[in-house]
Amino acid sequence: MQKKEAYRRECIMKAVLVVFCFVISSCSLFARESIPYLVNAEMVTESENCDFQAAGLDLYFFNRSEKAVLSFTLVFFLFDEDGEAISDGRSNIVLSVKSRIEAGDVLESCVSLDQFFYSIPEYAYDIDYLYVSRIEYEDGEIWQDPLGMLAL
Repeated sequence: MQKKEAYRRECIMKAVLVVFCFVISSCSLFARESIPYLVNAEMVTESENCDFQAAGLDLYFFNRSEKAVLSFTLVFFLFDEDGEAISDGRSNIVLSVKSRIEAGDVLESCVSLDQFFYSIPEYAYDIDYLYVSRIEYEDGEIWQDPLGMLAL
């Protein structure tokens, strides 16, 4: 009788675990569909369209929301060609971008990264774990993803 009861509890626990996994994965898929932006960026060390001394960031931001963006905070990490953290600057970058971007519009810009470097890099570093941690909208609403759950 005890074996039957233990087996029953085990089956219930497995069923609860399956339901839990389904709910979590569904929430994750829903969250990805409701992201209010698309973002892409590439570090550059040479550019005719950007004013920097050490390095710049070619930035693409698409406002997928139905409201105008006033500013956003971009977070990313820089790595060398071997996947190691960079030695001539900060590898974790938090960059505030103040620019009005209407609903459905795109911001394509080059932003200086000079403030994050101790010396001029020899080549452009790789970007990883790129995400927007905060968006401020015209109506005062704030959207946040402080932990980068939606990072690329």
